[in-house]
Amino acid sequence: MNKVQLQLTVPFAAKDQAKALGARWDPAARSWYVPQGVDIQLFKSWWPENLQDAPSPAAAARAKPAPKAAPRTAGAIFTGPDIVAPDPSDKLPWED
Repeated sequence: MNKVQLQLTVPFAAKDQAKALGARWDPAARSWYVPQGVDIQLFKSWWPENLQDAPSPAAAARAKPAPKAAPRTAGAIFTGPDIVAPDPSDKLPWED
């Protein structure tokens, strides 16, 4: 199983600070990374630009969940996706 590492954009002047927080140097990639088990929030100022505006995992966990679909009634046959509410009438769509 491959382990994904968060590559950091650490300027040379801040390398000692990043190392003190737990970052490690990857000589093959020639960049700093956050090893497994270390809190990535400590390194937010050095995250790649595409992750800078991403919400933190704690904020994502607090986000309001998507609304649930209406409960299905007993005996109703509905084959559409769950987020589409079924028609409670007994008429078919082509019947008036």
